[in-house]
Amino acid sequence: MTSKISETDDARAEVVSSLTKILSDVGGVTSEDISPESRLIDDLAISSLNLIEAIVQVEDAFGVRIEDADVQGFTTVGDVITFIETNRSEASK
Repeated sequence: MTSKISETDDARAEVVSSLTKILSDVGGVTSEDISPESRLIDDLAISSLNLIEAIVQVEDAFGVRIEDADVQGFTTVGDVITFIETNRSEASK
């Protein structure tokens, strides 16, 4: 049981780290400014064009498909993390 929790924590840390790097590279913000509570537009000032670029990189990095309707539900970095975790685990089933 403990190893499953550890694997989940490791997987989440990997998602957070990779997503933070993508958003930092695309949005021009420092990784220290990015947290799961950060709002993509209001806090990180990610433009719609930069968001599209980030989505493409997320799809490539995590092997997930993100539809336009999904993007509309992304308010915070945490929303994107949850989407990746959910859809990544569904893809591996």
